[in-house]
Amino acid sequence: MKIENQGMSIWARTQKLPQDKLKHVSNLYEGSQIPIEVRHYFAEWIEEQPWGQIDENNPSQQDQMFAQQIVQKLIEELENRAMELPQQNQYFLLRLKFQDVANQFRTQYSQNPMELVQIFKRNLAMEETLLHQHENPDASPIEAPMPAFDKDKLIMAKIDGVGAKVNDSDKLVKELTQKQEVFTINYQKQLQINSQINQTQSERYLATLSPEEIQRVTEARKTLEKQKKDFETVLSKGAQTIISARLEIADTLSKNFDDLEEVRQLVVDQELIDWKRKQQLAGNGAPFNPSLLENLQKWVESTVDLVWRSRQQVLKLEGLCSRIPLQLPDGKEDVVSKLNNKITGILSSIVTSTFIVEHQPPQVLKRDSRFSARVRLLVGGRLTIHLTPPTVTASIISEAQAKLLLRGPNRHPDNCCGKILNNSGLMEFHQQKGELSIEFRNMILKSIKRAEKRGTEAVTEEKFCILFQSSFHLGMTVNELQFEVWTISLPVVVTVHGNQECNAVATVLWDNQFSEPGRMPFVVPEQVPWPELVKMLDVKFRSLTERGLTHENKQYLATKLFGGTIDDNFSSKMVSWSAFNRDPLPNRSHTFWEWFYQAMKLTKEHLRGPWKEGFINGFISKQDSQRLLEKCHLGTFLLRFSDNFIGGITIAWLAEDRNDSSSFCRKKQIWNLQPFSAKDFQILGLAERINDLPQLHFLYPDIPKQAAFARFMTQTTHHTATADGYVQHKIQMRCDTADMNGSPVASENPQTPQPGISDHDSPLMSPSNAVNSTTGDGTNYMDMDQYDLQELPGIGMDYTADNVFELNDINLSNFLVEAAMNFSNNVPSNLNGNISNMDSST
Repeated sequence: MKIENQGMSIWARTQKLPQDKLKHVSNLYEGSQIPIEVRHYFAEWIEEQPWGQIDENNPSQQDQMFAQQIVQKLIEELENRAMELPQQNQYFLLRLKFQDVANQFRTQYSQNPMELVQIFKRNLAMEETLLHQHENPDASPIEAPMPAFDKDKLIMAKIDGVGAKVNDSDKLVKELTQKQEVFTINYQKQLQINSQINQTQSERYLATLSPEEIQRVTEARKTLEKQKKDFETVLSKGAQTIISARLEIADTLSKNFDDLEEVRQLVVDQELIDWKRKQQLAGNGAPFNPSLLENLQKWVESTVDLVWRSRQQVLKLEGLCSRIPLQLPDGKEDVVSKLNNKITGILSSIVTSTFIVEHQPPQVLKRDSRFSARVRLLVGGRLTIHLTPPTVTASIISEAQAKLLLRGPNRHPDNCCGKILNNSGLMEFHQQKGELSIEFRNMILKSIKRAEKRGTEAVTEEKFCILFQSSFHLGMTVNELQFEVWTISLPVVVTVHGNQECNAVATVLWDNQFSEPGRMPFVVPEQVPWPELVKMLDVKFRSLTERGLTHENKQYLATKLFGGTIDDNFSSKMVSWSAFNRDPLPNRSHTFWEWFYQAMKLTKEHLRGPWKEGFINGFISKQDSQRLLEKCHLGTFLLRFSDNFIGGITIAWLAEDRNDSSSFCRKKQIWNLQPFSAKDFQILGLAERINDLPQLHFLYPDIPKQAAFARFMTQTTHHTATADGYVQHKIQMRCDTADMNGSPVASENPQTPQPGISDHDSPLMSPSNAVNSTTGDGTNYMDMDQYDLQELPGIGMDYTADNVFELNDINLSNFLVEAAMNFSNNVPSNLNGNISNMDSST
């Protein structure tokens, strides 16, 4: 392949194809109902997906899950890009195209995601084939490379290629062995001839012979002299042949080792590091396929087998050279010892790098709480390590100690900075899986020693890690190859109380997302681009609630940090750690992260169903929610997270203004209900509360509330007598807006809103034509965020557990009279006039 193409994306290279091949690519995508615009504008995303990890021909349940995630994410990418495109006319058709494709994919592939996976894999394979044909015109079709996305086949093909070369060098070593054996035999024969010649020249021996015998010995000596010369020639040629063979083997081994080093870099420095990065991002909620490790182990084991065989070849070559020492020609260097050092270094790198943390300990680690972790040696099934399973110990070390550890060998920390119980054990070999690993199931952090506080750094910003260590030997003798292996976990933050979790999670998320490859522990940038930060928030929110953030949600979050409006462009903004989770938001006592975290926690624990279905706007400002609602029909509502009350969600809804004396078309007013917290939802769920409020009819923009929330209700509406004679009861939400200068909407048989038609069969009043002392538009905004509902008349529960009576003990008429008197006495003075004018019949 041409050098200039190395590192270029597939699509970047595809665009350089000749016109006829480009036409082929265009037809390929159009024929598979994937517009070429999708391939172009989403090229990077498409090529980043783990297509090769999905077996579309014989898919497992995990394959199906990954395919579903890919299709869902692609639909979201299309919809987000459609919303993010500028409003200028030249982007109009592109916006429509992306939205149409998103709808098409949702309809066609949501239930059959594997079909779309097959299409993309087939198309990408064809692109690779066309590229190979164009970039390698002289190559035969058989030499076409494997598709770049099919990583397993590509890497195994590379390993198999090196394996063939190792087999060849094996043959060369065997041939050299045979040559040296022949040389040794000839050498022994020459020594025998020399001995015989010396004997025939001995005066003592000749003195015992007759003249005839001496004549015969003389003739025999001449024959022996000739044989000696012949053997000298044979030995000389044999020595040259052996030297040439040794040089050839050394050269072959050197090239093999370069190839093995290349495979090592591919498997260990790229694929294993990539796996660790994916594992790290999975700590933030990113999708992660654990089965990737099985492929990695296969690649590692295949590689280390070849390395071990190659090392045996070097050792054998060393033995052959020492057995028959021969002088090398001038200018030739004896490289056997260097080859030994090189291959041993490759072996050492693979063995020590493949001692990994398979299952990370929790990154927010509470003292005195039990936690687990799993450590695995990927080469453990090879090299006879599993025959004598090594011991692994775990300890907790500080950031400074981790830095010292990475600076070089023999720099292990003398003292750990905490005590972990149940921190040692033998690795186990699982024969069926071929895995050598150890699972620490019951570790407990009993104590921790913190470093001195640095400036404004909180204790939840201090990072530690778990250090796992072991030792074992390889080879025929204990001292041949002794390995001291270690690995560290991802950074952990130690807490002692549950209220530290929020800030500890922030530290972990920032580190997982923004740490650079090969960094010194545990250095992270002080500020990051907003698009990268909001991507992190989106992934985390999605992982906990099953739906991510919309474009509008992201824009609103940006305004929380930077100000401005949701229409502004924040793509070039930077966010510092201090702004994220150290400095409080303007006019607030909490940080941005604390506010976001509590909203996420509330959604995960109590609102997941409605959020997943898209029934909660959530991250939207009060002003924007009012702007949306004022154009809707009476009784329309939406849900948003409160700006002031962290961990609270409020309901904003549209109603008539009772104070408006107009009989034809009254002004509209928008109310914001006091936010609900997690404690509220432990008493009564969101769906039940919405169902109980007759003021609420339609979820924005026009979904009947029963259609949206009925499925999430948990309370039964059947009232049956129990075995002990009591009648079942239920808790009910009430909000009497009639007593708050408002006009409740009749709840009986609400008419389904029709676009463009008001509830009075006449056009809605334009805000510019309405007069309002607060906002200047036709909508009066009543905000209950500042009120305590328990202190407002007519707002609260029908009854509580403290005032439950047996029904047969109640005098109903007395009860109603007493309730009316209590209600009147509690009404604020500004509402007494309204109550006194009420018709007595009510």
